[in-house]
This record gives sequence, structure tokens and C-alpha cells, in this order.
Amino acid sequence: MQEAIDLYSPHSPEQIARTLKRIMDDPMPGAKARVYGKGSERDMVLRYRQRNSRTNMEPVLDAVMDSYRGGTRITGTFGTPPGARYFPYIWVGFLSLFVIGGILAFLYIPGAGLFATIFAGIPLLMIFAGLAAFRAQPEPAEDKAKILDFLAREIDARPIA
Repeated sequence: MQEAIDLYSPHSPEQIARTLKRIMDDPMPGAKARVYGKGSERDMVLRYRQRNSRTNMEPVLDAVMDSYRGGTRITGTFGTPPGARYFPYIWVGFLSLFVIGGILAFLYIPGAGLFATIFAGIPLLMIFAGLAAFRAQPEPAEDKAKILDFLAREIDARPIA
């Protein structure tokens, strides 16, 4: 689910881009987690990431920047990237083909009992393990709060009232 974000910063888009580039270029070796991303004077993509833990399933702030009232208006969405939203469906769909094949082999091929059970059972276990891993992702609200705190601290970005 994507959530709309609308922020205002008193800094120019160019200044914001320079500030974000300076921060992103710093490797911060001592940080256990940090806001990470990329952007230009027109757009930004930010995510909160734990050190040595990359899943590409993290929620992302995907925003555009426009000059607005002497500063910058940052509008965009916060949520799971499309690839991360669709991957569980692809995972289950692909493995379901093996489960169906194993069931059909068990029913229609004499003597294929053990093979068919293994052919269907292992993908079935992989489906359940994958779904458990997808559900174990951190709560997106925590990542959103960290990213918004980062923007408030570094570029004085606040929600537009």
C-alpha cells in the first residue's frame, strides 16, 4: 500500500540535492542502520536500511521536488516498491506449478508415489517458508518515521498543513 507524502523544506532543490549527496557519500562505518538512497534536484528515493541486511523489500520514499514558496515542495509516496509487492505472488505461483505437477503425478502415474510426494512436498515447504519470511519484514511505519525524522533533521522538511 502506498501512502502519499507532502513535505515542505525552506531549502532550494539544488541545496537539498547537495546535502543528500554529501550524506549518502559518507559510508558511516559505525552506524548500525541509516537512511540510504539517491536523487537529484528533481527527485529522491530514500529507504531505511539495517547495516549488512539488504532485502530490497524495505519500504521506500519515492518523491519529486519542485520549487515552492522560496523553498522546496517534496511530494511522493511511501510504501513497498512494486517488485517487493509482486514477488510473493510470483513465488507462490511458480512453486504451485510443482505442487500441482506432483499431485497429478501421484494420482495418474502408477508407482510415482514417493517421487510425486517429494516433487510436491518440497515446493510446498518452500511456499510456507517464503510466506513466513515475507511476513517477518519489519513494520513499515518504523521505517517511515526514521526517514521523516532524517528529512526533518537534515533539510528541515515538514509536512505541509
